[in-house]
Amino acid sequence: MQNPSGVVGHDWLIKASPRMARPDDAACPTHRRTAMRPLLVAEPPVPFRPDPREEFPFAPLFTALDLVEHSGWPIERVREELRNTRGPFRGWGAPVHPAHLAWTAHALERYIAARHQEQAAAVEAGLPPTEPVLKPWTWRTLRTDTPDPRGVRQYEHTLWGRMYASQDGMVRDLWLPSLGRAKTGRPDAELAAVAKVMVYGAPTPRRKARSEPPPTATDVVRPPGLLRVFDVGCADGSVQGLLSTDPAEASRRFTEDAVPAFLSAATGTGVRPGESCVDCKALASCTDLKRTPRLWNGRPPVPVRKRRSISVWDLRLHAECPAQYHLVRRLHLNDLSRENQGAQRGRAVDAWLDAQHAERPTRGCRDRQPPGPVDIRARTVLDDASAREAAAMLAEHRLLCPLNGLGADEEVLVQHRVTTYVPELDVVVLAVPDLVYTHRGRWIWRETKTSARPLWERESLLRTYPQLALGVLLFHAGAVGAEPRRSWVELEHLREGHGESRLEPIDPGRAENVDEARAVIAELAQPLLDDTTYEPRTGRHCHGCQARTWCRPGTAYVTDHPRPGSPAVDTPYEETPRHVPDEQLAPDRLSAPGAASSPDARPTPRGEASAHD
Repeated sequence: MQNPSGVVGHDWLIKASPRMARPDDAACPTHRRTAMRPLLVAEPPVPFRPDPREEFPFAPLFTALDLVEHSGWPIERVREELRNTRGPFRGWGAPVHPAHLAWTAHALERYIAARHQEQAAAVEAGLPPTEPVLKPWTWRTLRTDTPDPRGVRQYEHTLWGRMYASQDGMVRDLWLPSLGRAKTGRPDAELAAVAKVMVYGAPTPRRKARSEPPPTATDVVRPPGLLRVFDVGCADGSVQGLLSTDPAEASRRFTEDAVPAFLSAATGTGVRPGESCVDCKALASCTDLKRTPRLWNGRPPVPVRKRRSISVWDLRLHAECPAQYHLVRRLHLNDLSRENQGAQRGRAVDAWLDAQHAERPTRGCRDRQPPGPVDIRARTVLDDASAREAAAMLAEHRLLCPLNGLGADEEVLVQHRVTTYVPELDVVVLAVPDLVYTHRGRWIWRETKTSARPLWERESLLRTYPQLALGVLLFHAGAVGAEPRRSWVELEHLREGHGESRLEPIDPGRAENVDEARAVIAELAQPLLDDTTYEPRTGRHCHGCQARTWCRPGTAYVTDHPRPGSPAVDTPYEETPRHVPDEQLAPDRLSAPGAASSPDARPTPRGEASAHD
């Protein structure tokens, strides 16, 4: 296949991990295709820039397990080493955040205990014990002189995880760690790819990046008779068996499930901007990714960092606590604590609105019967009070729904991903508005927020909800495909009380709105871009932080400031990831009613003589 523009090098080698067989509708086909070809590189080349903190959550855990499983260290000695580390763990990689090291000590004990328990059960069932494998298994084909229809002369299939084998080689185990609880299932294609490597893979030394493999195929003299795959939860030590099969079944599953998935990934064409852009080799020449230079007039960080993504949720969480941003957003550490009822209420409202707005043909919610508290309780984990609040908010939405009376030829995009690139910062900006739709030639960006409190007059909407500020900037930069003068941003503020909800429009064509939006995003983005330490900043948010278990300052704050019973806090549920707790919102802004029951009676954005042509 022809290499995409902006990529040079050799494409005769495909290196495939089981993750490449995993379905991913959000991934960019061009990124996946080039990522599977390790000898391809970006042109112009991207220099290596180390992270100031370790960003692979399992890196120190695997180093710790190596000390226990391959060097014979007692667990307590490894724990002491973790406690005494003030930088890279054992001298490898980037410096590790102190809370990340504490999580590693926690996960290490649970992993070792889970292994001991499973091994005892296996021996009791008559299976031989399995021992750690030092070099990872790799299955590599013979390098041919003639390329196949995909232009490939050699394939290399790798595994990730902790690998174990019985002394006679007849049993092979793979343990896959998860950050929270053990996963109860993985895609069939992924497990099929795993099993095939477990059958035919041989222990293989690690190579430097972009180096060629040996031309010979890997050789397994005696394939194992039993393959087992386990998932282990690092937060609670839970273990889930994912696969137990033999070589014949593994080969069949590979042919039926993994091969089509790998072929799709290796030959995919087209571009889908999103999170894939961060690591894409073809970004420099990608014409589908919109460039938005000087989006908020930020300055490049010193030292220069490798490319990364930023969302409004990243910005808000970092402003609240840099450590929480690093631990929860970047490392995805999870203590299994549940979100409060305010966050869960927001998700229930969000899910119902998304489902209704995504129906085709388009239909406004004014003509629908909203669910009652009993229906909501049956579908969610909400308590009675929160279910009543959610039902009341959905009833309020009926008059504010942007699809009421909307023409059949208008475009409606639910949870539409907007991606842009800020070249001078080497930053990919990600935004997912609740709704983007057209109305009489205008593009409109709708954010919906649930709240127990009214909007507060003394606080700017753009500062209270930076999502609105980013929407203004993206419209102004032309990233949503519309002229700022023919678009607007809307906030739908839903409350429980009848008639208390509001619809607030903001005109992205007004210079003062653009200036304020730039100031809001710059004040949030620059500290994040410059940060290299991610120090904790304690406060009320510590009570809901999913990494607080391993954060000493956060734990001390919660001990010294116990949280009394209080009503659920407001939650910007649109952008709250499911593994991240809710955030404390700034005081709201009190305003007069500005909503109407149909698109033909919309409020006028600030600075516009009329909302319509």
